[in-house]
Amino acid sequence: MDKKWMILFSVFSVCTLIISAISCTLIIFNEKTHTKINSESILAEKMEYKSSTIIYNQNNTLKLSELNPGDFRSYSFEMVNNNSNTLYYSIKWQNVTTNWNTLNEGYSETHPEEFVYSISCTDGSRIDNQRMPYTGEEKVILEHLELKTNSSNSCTLNVTFLHKDTDQSYNLHKTFSGTYKVVMYK
Repeated sequence: MDKKWMILFSVFSVCTLIISAISCTLIIFNEKTHTKINSESILAEKMEYKSSTIIYNQNNTLKLSELNPGDFRSYSFEMVNNNSNTLYYSIKWQNVTTNWNTLNEGYSETHPEEFVYSISCTDGSRIDNQRMPYTGEEKVILEHLELKTNSSNSCTLNVTFLHKDTDQSYNLHKTFSGTYKVVMYK
């Protein structure tokens, strides 16, 4: 009878040890997941990004079509740094697909410079009327920006089909899809 109890006790001890190891691993993994983007947790592998937040007030993926001259879209987002150290970040275009730089049937020219973006941030960072990126182009919007400890920075990205005093039908029926993304680094 004593041998049965020893085997049962050994099996119970091994099971307890395995469950404890799994629980500790899950707790450690969960502690690293504090960075949030659009209220979804992402894995912040380095501790210096642990309490930073990026909030896109709209979806940060643009899907634009059937724009007319003068059309304008506005997107806002905010970066928050609750870390004990200064963070740096860049804002980039990614996954761009567009036909703004290709000819429409029957036209001998295209003017992608009429499709532009501007950005202004509360920290004073600003650029105006930059040509939107082409398909496959990973264009940097702003780079080497600083976000001090316990501070935030709000930005507004405006996308515009510029209105000219000439016929712009060569740029009608153009499409654009792409993502603007904040990339933090130390």
